[in-house]
Amino acid sequence: MFVYLIAFFAYTAEWVFGRKSSFVVAAAEQSAEQRAKVTAQAEALVSARSAGNAGQGATSVVPDDLRDLDDLGAFDELGDLDDLDDLPTLEESIPAIDGGNLRAITAGGIAVSTTVLAFALHVVGVVCRGVAAHRVPWGNLYEFTIAGSAVAMAIYVGLLFRRGARWLGVFATGTVVAILGLAVEVLYKDAEQLVPALHSPWLVVHVAAAVLCSGAFTVATLATVLYLFKSRYETRAKLGTASPASMWKRVPSAMKLDLVAYRILAFSFPIWTFTVIAGSIWAERAWGRYWGWDPTETWAFITWVVYAAYLHARATRGWKGRNASIVALIGYGCFIFNYFVVSIFVNGLHSYAGVK
Repeated sequence: MFVYLIAFFAYTAEWVFGRKSSFVVAAAEQSAEQRAKVTAQAEALVSARSAGNAGQGATSVVPDDLRDLDDLGAFDELGDLDDLDDLPTLEESIPAIDGGNLRAITAGGIAVSTTVLAFALHVVGVVCRGVAAHRVPWGNLYEFTIAGSAVAMAIYVGLLFRRGARWLGVFATGTVVAILGLAVEVLYKDAEQLVPALHSPWLVVHVAAAVLCSGAFTVATLATVLYLFKSRYETRAKLGTASPASMWKRVPSAMKLDLVAYRILAFSFPIWTFTVIAGSIWAERAWGRYWGWDPTETWAFITWVVYAAYLHARATRGWKGRNASIVALIGYGCFIFNYFVVSIFVNGLHSYAGVK
């Protein structure tokens, strides 16, 4: 967890130093915009001059402030006015996270290196827990949490090296630090043998699938939350009220964030479906019935229904954007409620997995 914390601070430093550089970029953009405006005014003045020199007898209407500037020679060195298309615009310059700042670039390198190191140590820790317990390392809520957070980081590291998703780093590492802190301080249990009902190959299959989904759902939710903020920024940018140096300018477009969340959920939903089905089969082997409306299995099914509604709405009704994101967040809320509240505070057949 300590190495993840270092990575989080390094990502934060990259954003902070990069934001300082983005102020310089924004100033340059504003300067370019002002130059474009002045050039347009100069073009109007040149047209007025041409009309006057042609001796057409028409009186040119030129603003007094432009006349004053012309008298002072302010437009003598403007050059060719036909090059207006070469002037930079606000949309043509999207700064990177580091903003070209040397300190931000250094912090970004440290962040990536420590992220990889932390992830490797995380995986080793999960494996060592399994070795110490002489079983798979997801027999209780603490082990489920550390294994699920490892999956979340595996997805981020994959996105980092395949898609260059360094913009997600500060959010991913911050989330994992919070999750591991909760696991260590609240959910921790010593490695111990499991109750007889868990001595089954289905523990490997059923719970492993749930662990994979927990990590995938978490990363998809991060992308969904970022989408909502980015969408708001893009709306303000269209209205001209967004700051050119805003941090949200340095994350992908809202459309891309929405697509990232959708693809992760589309990948993980079949695995969650298998989780529910495998749990039912295991329940029949252990308790003699496929479904007993146990609180944990009921909320697992509710989570499945919400995510199914999300995917169905996108596929059939073309739901995208804010409405679909809200449904996805509701699905993750159901998952978290089942994960923490039901497992810890509600008595049921899955109570052995909690911290009681």
